[in-house]
Amino acid sequence: MKKRLAIIVALGAVFLFCAVSWSAAKMEVKGVINDWQELQTKIPVSAYFQIVKLEEKMQGNTDAQGFSAFKSEFPKIQVLADGSFRVDLRDAPAGKYFIALQRAVPQEMAGENKAAAVPILVTAEGQPLVIDVPGKFPLDVGRVDVAVRAREKP
Repeated sequence: MKKRLAIIVALGAVFLFCAVSWSAAKMEVKGVINDWQELQTKIPVSAYFQIVKLEEKMQGNTDAQGFSAFKSEFPKIQVLADGSFRVDLRDAPAGKYFIALQRAVPQEMAGENKAAAVPILVTAEGQPLVIDVPGKFPLDVGRVDVAVRAREKP
């Protein structure tokens, strides 16, 4: 009886582990940043990619060096030498998200709107890469570019 119970518990643990791993894989976003090699030479070493939740009123801040960033609680995204990246969104609440290159552009480029100087990933069509949660995962966004919304001249 104890042997049978131990086997059932072990099988249950294996099933639970596989189920968690499978669902975690379903919340992955991956892609490749075009011209990553060239882009790296133009941004400060302190710059990083991060998931940001899209909200009606976006909040941003500026660090001591004058670089802008959107407010986000998500971890930094590692970009490999070939420009590829992977993001896990399994703990993200429902909503729309985008990927920003935080602390890459001086705030003075945005004027009063601090968040306007933060580059974001855009699709080949030039549209912001927006990720819906819940949505279809795993999501391969393919090749994307980094774009800055320029401040409008008065």
